[in-house]
Amino acid sequence: MKIIQCTHSYLDLLVELVEDYRVFCGFARSLEASKAFLQKLISSQESVIFIAIDTETDKLMGFVNLYPSYSTLALQRIWILNDLGVSSVFRGKGVAKALIEKVQAFAKESGAIRIELKTGSENITAQGLYKSLNFIIDNDNVYYRVPCE
Repeated sequence: MKIIQCTHSYLDLLVELVEDYRVFCGFARSLEASKAFLQKLISSQESVIFIAIDTETDKLMGFVNLYPSYSTLALQRIWILNDLGVSSVFRGKGVAKALIEKVQAFAKESGAIRIELKTGSENITAQGLYKSLNFIIDNDNVYYRVPCE
């Protein structure tokens, strides 16, 4: 397995994997919208997307999508780990762990103060993985959201 930052040359493979991830998360498939969205993210560098590639087959194994943010109080960068998806063919093979370890190294290299993420309260498997990689539950803050529709 090799992990690289995604470029346009892997866009079509990424779109397929992201669509599978979206369906897994309860969203309807929308290939054209996903492709346009991901193409914009890659072109504008609004996010950093790492992909895991099977070196034997050149198939996409998984991806992680990071958005930059900043802490005004700490005066430093924060990375938001917004999406992490692994192809069903490659689940249980350490892909998610390898992607997160790549993110941790990248965040450290970029001078970030921390990585933040959220996961479903019922996603016990993901919670176990995050805890094994030294993520801790933030009991100091409450997460809110409001629709903008």
